[in-house]
Amino acid sequence: MSIEIIAIEDFPIIKENDDLPQIIKDSIKSNNIELVDGDILVLAETVVSKAEGNYVKIDDVKPTEEAYEMSRVSLKDPQQCQIILDNTVDIIRIQEGLIITETPHGFICANSGIDNSNCEEGYVTPLPVDPDSSARKIKQCLDDAFDCDVGVIISDTQGRAWRVGAIGVAVGISGLHPCTDFRSQVDLYGRELVSTIEGTADELAGCASLLMGQSDNGICLVLIRGYDSSYSKCGVDESSISEVIREKDHDAFR
Repeated sequence: MSIEIIAIEDFPIIKENDDLPQIIKDSIKSNNIELVDGDILVLAETVVSKAEGNYVKIDDVKPTEEAYEMSRVSLKDPQQCQIILDNTVDIIRIQEGLIITETPHGFICANSGIDNSNCEEGYVTPLPVDPDSSARKIKQCLDDAFDCDVGVIISDTQGRAWRVGAIGVAVGISGLHPCTDFRSQVDLYGRELVSTIEGTADELAGCASLLMGQSDNGICLVLIRGYDSSYSKCGVDESSISEVIREKDHDAFR
């Protein structure tokens, strides 16, 4: 078994109201690639937010008292703090240089996922409002264009609570479930697996992140070919990234 991780090169700079599914299709074709059943496309979330007009001009933001207090503790800019607050349902922790929040999607991450990289000077991009819906639209376009059945993951780069370094994680999905449940199967010694659930979408997003990079690589779309998704494959609207969110009652660290 082998897996290919292929960067889709020469992807254009995305602007508000661009037809993102069509641009993705055209970019794949311009790379002389024909999609086949089982292919998985991983797309950076910033591209989705920009196409959907989900960005904020920093100079237009008026900080509230809460934002100024958050700025005092975190030493972050008050306008940036206000943008974080506007995209937050719960504040988990604030300390110097660090703001951990819960987003409306249910993600626990730094700064509510607000991204100030790879966007125009003076602007930031929040996470897509409904990344699952965005992934579904892209999948439907690609399935029709290439007469195949693909998976689509929208990814972000996030840190981890107990380890240094950011990795790619899935924030939106279509065509496969974000987790693969191996419970009730057996290991090499015949013992039944009782708790093994694999974070498949995050692992695939992490693979793509190796090519996307974290600076000026210019790669925002990656094709993963050869992964056996038979355990997690599903219809275009049969999965949701919410499947990866741990219920608060089972969250031992919050």
